[in-house]
Amino acid sequence: MSARLSIRSYTRTQHAHTHGYCQLVLPLHGTIKISIQTSVVHASSDRVGPGRCAIIPADAKHSFSADEQARFLVADLDQLPELITDLPTPFVSISSPLLAFCQFVEHQLQHQHNPALHEEIGALFLSLLTQERFQARYDPRISRTLEYLQQDLGQTTKLTALAEIACLSLSQYKALFKQQTGLSTSQYLLKLRMDKVRALLAHTDYPIGMIAEHVGYQDLSAFSRRFSEYFGQSPRHFRT
Repeated sequence: MSARLSIRSYTRTQHAHTHGYCQLVLPLHGTIKISIQTSVVHASSDRVGPGRCAIIPADAKHSFSADEQARFLVADLDQLPELITDLPTPFVSISSPLLAFCQFVEHQLQHQHNPALHEEIGALFLSLLTQERFQARYDPRISRTLEYLQQDLGQTTKLTALAEIACLSLSQYKALFKQQTGLSTSQYLLKLRMDKVRALLAHTDYPIGMIAEHVGYQDLSAFSRRFSEYFGQSPRHFRT
């Protein structure tokens, strides 16, 4: 699998074409309106901005238009990673680390022409893709609660307060959250916390107690038990 990365801009005039390779369009500045032929009789359309991605399979007819000031990272791929081919929609959200990497790529590609370096960046981009947890676009009401939860992993907010943020009744919130994420709120928050803990253990020298407090655990032994249950090893063993 290989990736050729480039920075592109388009115009408001709508263009349509097909090509024999796969393509990812990742907005960096501004938005693009794009329609992708997902079957013989059906096309999916959306307006995609930073933090989202349009997935174009090989030979799929697609049309697009955008403001001339908008900029996009376009990845031409000989094939799509398996995780991407299984997604139910060609329009997905990406993580903030992947978006930050795409912004880094923009600066590198515009700084100098270095084929060897660009090849290495393409390989790293593919590696990140295989680890990315792409998400379909969430209902805006649930998106508000997800953003709220991610702002401070050290706090535990009551479900009634999250339901108010989503402008839903408690029962509606619980049902819609599970439908959109596949997890309950507590399961989703635990996943966020454990992913954050693992990253802090691996890439910082913060004391384990400080990391535990950062994600809302005041009791170190309780934190260690939860981490061990989740990952099958203690925080101390994971770090070493």
